[in-house]
Amino acid sequence: MKSRVVKLDKTLLRGAIVSFIVPLLVMLTGFYLREIAPFGERTLCSMDGFSQYWPMLQNMGEAIKDGEIMYSWNGALGFNLFAQNAYYTNSPLWILIWILPQSLRITGINLLAAFKLCFASVFFFLRLYFTHTEKKSYAKRLLFPCLSVAFGLSGYALAFINQFMWTDVVMLLPLTVWGLELLFRKSRPTLYIVCLFLSLWSCFYLSYMVCIFAVLYFLYLTFTDGISFNSFLKKGTLFALSSVFSAGMAAVVLIPTYKSLGLTLASDLGFEGGLSFTHGILEFLTNFLPFVKPSLEYGAPNLYFGITGIALLICGLFCKKIKGRSKLISAAFLVFMLVSMSLNLGDFIWHGFHYPNQLPGRQSFLFIFLALSLAAAYVDLSSLKKGTVRLLCILLLTEICVNGVVQTTAYTWASKSSSLNRYDSIMSEFVPLQEDEEFTRIDFADVKKNNGTQQYSFRGVTYYSSTMTADAYNFFQAMGQPKYAKNVSVYYEQSDITNALFGISHILTEKKTKLPDGSDKYEFTVTENKNALPLAFLCSDDIKSFVLTDYEPGEETQEALWLSLTEKDGEDFSEQVAELQKKGMEITAFDTDLIKGKITAEKESVLFTTIPCDGGWRLYIDGEEAEVIKLCSYFCGADIPEGDHEIEFRYTVPGIRVGAVLSLLSLFGTAVLIYFTKKRL
Repeated sequence: MKSRVVKLDKTLLRGAIVSFIVPLLVMLTGFYLREIAPFGERTLCSMDGFSQYWPMLQNMGEAIKDGEIMYSWNGALGFNLFAQNAYYTNSPLWILIWILPQSLRITGINLLAAFKLCFASVFFFLRLYFTHTEKKSYAKRLLFPCLSVAFGLSGYALAFINQFMWTDVVMLLPLTVWGLELLFRKSRPTLYIVCLFLSLWSCFYLSYMVCIFAVLYFLYLTFTDGISFNSFLKKGTLFALSSVFSAGMAAVVLIPTYKSLGLTLASDLGFEGGLSFTHGILEFLTNFLPFVKPSLEYGAPNLYFGITGIALLICGLFCKKIKGRSKLISAAFLVFMLVSMSLNLGDFIWHGFHYPNQLPGRQSFLFIFLALSLAAAYVDLSSLKKGTVRLLCILLLTEICVNGVVQTTAYTWASKSSSLNRYDSIMSEFVPLQEDEEFTRIDFADVKKNNGTQQYSFRGVTYYSSTMTADAYNFFQAMGQPKYAKNVSVYYEQSDITNALFGISHILTEKKTKLPDGSDKYEFTVTENKNALPLAFLCSDDIKSFVLTDYEPGEETQEALWLSLTEKDGEDFSEQVAELQKKGMEITAFDTDLIKGKITAEKESVLFTTIPCDGGWRLYIDGEEAEVIKLCSYFCGADIPEGDHEIEFRYTVPGIRVGAVLSLLSLFGTAVLIYFTKKRL
């Protein structure tokens, strides 16, 4: 008995090592050939990584260091940083990047992305090893590691390796499902609760898909195991409680994020048209093949997990030793997953009741997981010679590894680090231009740098994020501000009115010159704007009746808004600005989520601010809470009585208090549930 335990331990150790090392070697080889750091100057921070993840990580790192993680002024004139972080940068693993020196962070991001695929493979192996205890040792030693590598280096994982916010959920999926199986068969919910919680915390978006899959998988286990109705009720209750407590513990993140996304343009989009298939059969089948260009922008879902893997799955489904009932249910589950990805309504539901903008089939990692899991469970190796088994494993491993190198080398999005950090060496000198007490903003002129204000910690306008509110997008579009492609975003395009209204005190203009060696040298000239208005000032009552949509976007809207603020047409622009500056609020204390100031109103007036109104700001006048009025469909404002007043704005992330209470209650409920389930065992 003792020697048997040692043998199993060796098999476990070897399998885990193979499952980790093989994907790592494949990724490092691809990095080397693609010249991705640490083997070159390229980085996986490309496309969304270039435009969103990298600057957002920089912004969030600064926010954590300063203890200001709720709100940011570094884009869109101000935004809910907590919600943005929950969507993009909430993975606990980012701590490993933030503690690195700035010069090593890009390399750290590349390696972390590769390690996540390695751990996805290892976790898949551990689940197979401990779940299928009845399998022969050589199946565990040979087949399980190969199938695990196929999951870690699947077409989905390689295609979306740049989508850093998704990879945590893919990595945790094998453990989440393993936990669900332990819950179902042994009434042990701990692993399921912990892993689902971590997934929801790291990326609620893909975790939403995992939650749907968990329900389907629970029903799948119910039908394949053939349990009684009473047993179904007991297991179903435990599953429901565990799922609710997992989500409840993450409620401090989920509820604020849900409220924030309810303000976006996507929240108003619904299912349109009749039922139809999004892609042809041939296009779907093509994406099962190796060496095929992945669907990175448009196309059918990325479904590749090895031709040999498909052959093993088919052999398993036709295995005579497996009950016909189980095979039929398993085949039906696979077909359902595949059809739901190709049917427009299914795709709509999987993607959170909206159609994704590029990056298709974001749920296809669930299909790949299911297919490989069924191959491991059903394929019968006992009728095959060990040499045949070895050959199959060699074929699968070779195919997966070669495809991994080809995909990484030929198709992975990668940008040059020098392009990503083009302005790093010169941006720091502009930070002193912004003094907190004065509250000024800075932005780029004629520089299409997505989220540059976040990357370099400037209060400004430029912003690109899926969490951008519809009010923000509509306002900036009405003001004639350009956007990035078709996405919810804004680049700052200056004018005398916007420079004044947004409080832009300095404008950075890029100057590029060619050096003798052919390289480019980047510099910035700084233009000071004396007409910048304060963050809050008193204005005409006409602003309350101003409607953005009454005017043509651009110059006409800007001029109409300016006239509503000043009530004076035809006067010198600088004189109008000087008049509004005199009515400005003097800031006496400023933090990202707290603004205090003094203001004097010679008569009853309207307080106009360029503080975005998202439901999180509360206003106090002379210590008493006052009603916040939404002006221009975007900004916070208020009615101010005559006299001298103390003004205070306080920001609380909408929903965070309710979420925190639910998280604490759910944590207590989880502890009670685990205690009683262990006591029963």
